[in-house]
Amino acid sequence: MTTPEPDAQSDDALMLAFAAGDEAAFATLYQRHRGPLYRYFLRQLPRAEADDCFQALWLKLIRQAARYQPSGAFASFAFTIAHSVLMDHHRRRGRLAEVALDDAGADAELTDDGLALEQAADGAALRDRLLALLQALPFHQREAWVLRQEAAMSVADIAAVTGTTVEGVRSRLRYATSKLKAGLSRHVR
Repeated sequence: MTTPEPDAQSDDALMLAFAAGDEAAFATLYQRHRGPLYRYFLRQLPRAEADDCFQALWLKLIRQAARYQPSGAFASFAFTIAHSVLMDHHRRRGRLAEVALDDAGADAELTDDGLALEQAADGAALRDRLLALLQALPFHQREAWVLRQEAAMSVADIAAVTGTTVEGVRSRLRYATSKLKAGLSRHVR
């Protein structure tokens, strides 16, 4: 029986393979999850700080590989660590409040579908408005919205990652969505 190629393996199998010394397994995990994890930081921090937190996240994942036990979705595990890294970052900075978004970093990450920025020019003003509105949200609402939209996480997974209740997450998402819709509707008129 042959071993499946790393790309065909589950995230859990890849993490276990990496813990056993398979560096290609780690490379596959990184490729699969780097976009959503990086955007999680980028939507909440200036680019340089997002880069630092993103690097810290992967270092923690590497250090924890030997102790990894599959008990849920790998993405939830990774985002739980990302949340911890973000909280540590804010504590070191002495803030859990609003942070400014580095607009230069935001542009590059919003076109994952391969469209050039010039081709997406019609949506550029709307995108900029959405990013500004997102930055204006309270931290916990913004984090819940980013995890839901960028990481496509379930409400239950967001609750587990952020250490809150499912109802608390639903409330944060409701408020965030309401504020974003109101802000965008004023922009579209």
